Amino acid sequence: MDVGNQIQLQQESWSFADAIGTFDQHIQLSIPNCQEQREYIATLARFFLHSQSRCYEIGVSTGALAEAVLARLPDRPVGYIGLDVEAEMVQQARRRVADPRFEALQANAVDYPFAPAQLVISYYTLQFIPLPQRERLLRRLYEILTPGGALILYEKTLAQSPQLQDMLTQLYSDFKAAQGLSASAILNKAVSLRGISMPLSLEGNQQLLQRCGFQSVELIYRAYCFAGYLAFK
Repeated sequence: MDVGNQIQLQQESWSFADAIGTFDQHIQLSIPNCQEQREYIATLARFFLHSQSRCYEIGVSTGALAEAVLARLPDRPVGYIGLDVEAEMVQQARRRVADPRFEALQANAVDYPFAPAQLVISYYTLQFIPLPQRERLLRRLYEILTPGGALILYEKTLAQSPQLQDMLTQLYSDFKAAQGLSASAILNKAVSLRGISMPLSLEGNQQLLQRCGFQSVELIYRAYCFAGYLAFK
């Protein structure tokens, strides 16, 4: 199933692990303002990562976000641990981020033994985790964050209104077409994600975060059907 950028996905075994060579290009074409938001997150990280601070990234993929964050903290002795379930992604992240402060591990965040941290980042990852496990993970993340720490969460979202959802879906398809993705690739990607990507509404994510302990949740990004949240402990 061709989803663009020479990436072939199978609906029953959905993974980008076999297309690492074109993964970054595909993400740039598929997610609006992708690199700009990585830089934005990197800037936000400076408020939380000071001397001896620790940051976890849930779903490190090829290490592009980790690279951006650490580049903004050139002289700070921090620890950045990127987790990913795909061994190929972990290997690529290790090759990409040549920084002694960085560590990439093949691990499922749901079962990972986190140490106390000042910042956790999840960039379009939680939507692929079933909701019961997602809630358990978020509760765990709240527990391991130190007071004043934060979770930066970016997710694909659903609109509250069916009418608005239809508009956003059409606009997002227009966006991807404008990036050069074919109509068949756009459709195939949507089909391949059925039962794999399970987004919540804008308000649903906020309620979930609050239910897991994050009482202060700010919306920091919104475009098409994508949103970014900053949740404080």
